[in-house]
Amino acid sequence: MIYQIFSIILSALFLMFMFWALWYIAIPLLAVAVLLAALGQLKGHIKHKIHKHRTHHQPIRANDVIDVDFKEVK
Repeated sequence: MIYQIFSIILSALFLMFMFWALWYIAIPLLAVAVLLAALGQLKGHIKHKIHKHRTHHQPIRANDVIDVDFKEVK
């Protein structure tokens, strides 16, 4: 009987610790990881925008004429 009560109390303490660890450790670490990932993406986006070429590339359409000069191979 005492073993069962001790086991229930030990299980309850373990669950309390796990919920405490989840709330005060895991969730803040997850929030920090998401924030750092978002800042990294924003930094890469800004860096890509700064170094982007100023030319405007037009997509090739199906009916466009492409002029190609062929050289004869000897």
